[in-house]
Amino acid sequence: MYIVTTCTYPSDKAKEVAQRYVKSITKFPDDASLGTFVVQGAVRGTLQGLSVMIVFEPKKGKFEEAYALGVSRLAMFHDIPGFEYDIKAHYSLEEAMKVIGM
Repeated sequence: MYIVTTCTYPSDKAKEVAQRYVKSITKFPDDASLGTFVVQGAVRGTLQGLSVMIVFEPKKGKFEEAYALGVSRLAMFHDIPGFEYDIKAHYSLEEAMKVIGM
């Protein structure tokens, strides 16, 4: 299982978002007991601004706690105009194959 988060925001908000990111990881620090980052932050420019993708692989039995940590961090960005995010659970290939009986 993976937790995949995509954030988008206007380019002119990049410094504000970066400063808020530092605050969010200070308030809600990484917890290695929850899992590991597959992608800690892949950033690209788009015509709408910047897009950041984060992929986290929670340890078995730690999904809910890891998801809650991610949502808590993201809540700190709500007041930045134009900041939007999407957070979803994705099966690994092995887990998806099991779903179809393989």
